[in-house]
Amino acid sequence: MGSGRRASLGQPGLWLRLPAALSCCLLLLAACQAPGRTVSPSVGSPLPGDTSIGMAAVPEDARTARARVGVTMMVNNTIRDFTAAYDRQGMSGVIAAIDQCYVTAISPLRTPQDVRDCLVLDMVAFRIDNAASGNGPPGGPQQIPYFRKAAAARRWDRYAPLGNLARGEEAASFMTNASELVLQEYNRRRAAPRVR
Repeated sequence: MGSGRRASLGQPGLWLRLPAALSCCLLLLAACQAPGRTVSPSVGSPLPGDTSIGMAAVPEDARTARARVGVTMMVNNTIRDFTAAYDRQGMSGVIAAIDQCYVTAISPLRTPQDVRDCLVLDMVAFRIDNAASGNGPPGGPQQIPYFRKAAAARRWDRYAPLGNLARGEEAASFMTNASELVLQEYNRRRAAPRVR
């Protein structure tokens, strides 16, 4: 590395730089793991009624590490998918990527996590389009029709249950918190100096 410093394995990662938003996102991700299962809370469980399959026997540190890896992967994959689509075709490419993501995520071999990843990509694009289109209200007439309130709400209401999220407040909270993590990392990467 140019500065002579070496990166160490113990160096803080993304999850240590974003503790408050991550905690909220981790709790929401853990709550979405299994539909309809009710398990009595285990000692050290991050949520009352932890519904994670097979997680009650796993020590707290391992569960936390596993959740952090999942969140980090979601953040990296969302940034990768958004950037690749935007670089190819702008926001129309992002819209096509979101639609394709939903189609792929609801196929029989996919999981609810795949649908949640699409919801996060959709919310990130919604927020970026809102920021780029002016100071109007989110989902207002200044945005691309795909991201206007009615169209976005129809998509989110349709796909949220497939991602094990209740329509309305739970889905909105998950998408807002997860997209905030993604946008913080996306903006951090954009502000980083370019290596040539």
